[in-house]
Amino acid sequence: MPLHLDNFKNRPPIAILKDSDINGLSFFKKELEKLFFSEVIIRNSATDMRSAKLVIELNCNYNLIEGLIHLDEGIWGQWKKSRSHIFSDSLFYKLMSGLKSKNEFHIDVEELSFVFTDSTVIVNKIYEGSIPKQLDAILTKLSSHFIYLTNRNREIPFEIFIPIFEEGEQSFVADNRIPAKAAKGKMQRKDYFNYWGLYFYSQEDDGLIYTLRNKSISSGELNMLNE
Repeated sequence: MPLHLDNFKNRPPIAILKDSDINGLSFFKKELEKLFFSEVIIRNSATDMRSAKLVIELNCNYNLIEGLIHLDEGIWGQWKKSRSHIFSDSLFYKLMSGLKSKNEFHIDVEELSFVFTDSTVIVNKIYEGSIPKQLDAILTKLSSHFIYLTNRNREIPFEIFIPIFEEGEQSFVADNRIPAKAAKGKMQRKDYFNYWGLYFYSQEDDGLIYTLRNKSISSGELNMLNE
């Protein structure tokens, strides 16, 4: 069964989704808003009309630090860690599973952005179902690395791209499309936790590279392929 095609006629592929476009979308959106204390906009970047590649934007009327404090207090996102430390039972994962079950076409999250008052955190898909499965782990890692990626609280990045990929020596790429090796099924969970891209107002237009293993920020060529 195709996506509700009539709703997409004469509309651009990145158009904001209506509640009638996808069964259960209204409930999914409202639950996300409660989960992250935000206003939610959901778009579809798919062009084949037989799938939905969700681009989710969560507009948060508070800053990044407040969001991470809520996360640490257990009142934002409401993650539930299992004994095996797998977060697949998070409420976001369950909401996505519920949305998929109500529809007969393929649905996945292509990109998810948290738009805080002082920073935007952009998480991109790197393999099938990667964002619903790993979002909680990504946010937990963001919280634990906050002091390092802000230069010990000297400056908060106005944009954080998760993840970015090494192309060559001192060259990195951030993109909202699945990288070539991901299309071949070679991307793994750990690829979310190697490199992130940071933009600071003090650095003008130069993106910086945050290496999670070393907890260090370094300069490098950061290419945005989706521009």
